[in-house]
Amino acid sequence: MKKRGKFIVFEGVGGCGKGVQVKFVKKLLKGNRIKVITTREPGGVKSSEVIRQLIFDLRGQKLIGSEGQMVLFYAARKFWVDKVVVPSLRKGINVIADRSYTATGAYQGYGEGGDQKTILKISDVVMGQAKPDAVILLDVSVETSMERRKDINGDPFDKKDKKYFQKIINGYREMAKKRWGGLKWYVVDGEPSVKEVSESATKVLEKIFSRKLDRL
Repeated sequence: MKKRGKFIVFEGVGGCGKGVQVKFVKKLLKGNRIKVITTREPGGVKSSEVIRQLIFDLRGQKLIGSEGQMVLFYAARKFWVDKVVVPSLRKGINVIADRSYTATGAYQGYGEGGDQKTILKISDVVMGQAKPDAVILLDVSVETSMERRKDINGDPFDKKDKKYFQKIINGYREMAKKRWGGLKWYVVDGEPSVKEVSESATKVLEKIFSRKLDRL
């Protein structure tokens, strides 16, 4: 029987550098002969990508609130969990994800006033035994978030104001402090250079995998 792979999620407000670090980690782990796939959420499979775009379209037209968003996010998440996460973990492949249901806790929970107990209950049903082994939060200031996203034509969430994103950042920090969802959270300072953040992320991964990793 194969040893279950690890499920590691990178989280943080828009502009924190998740996408860059997910790519780095994939290269790092492959360089250390560790089986790995990277994915994003919501999305990751065709059906989930369709729902992702629907959420953004409805959000952009102001036709959907936090509860409606949660319903659709979890529908997309269920397809993703069943088709990507669970099969990979069972094969002993490590899954590195750009966001997961932890983002719902931050955005639809802290950001838009959604009920955290409801979010966690739905998460238990949808995720089942496929809970993350670790959540790596890239923590940045609201000023950094706004600056890094200013020239990006992102999704409707990226178009919110500074006050909104400060709520998201505060939410993530509280989630990490309280170990939201009973998960193991690691906080990495996302403010320094990409290289410095990557080195900090590497140190966290060494803790998660309980081994020294050869640097790239």
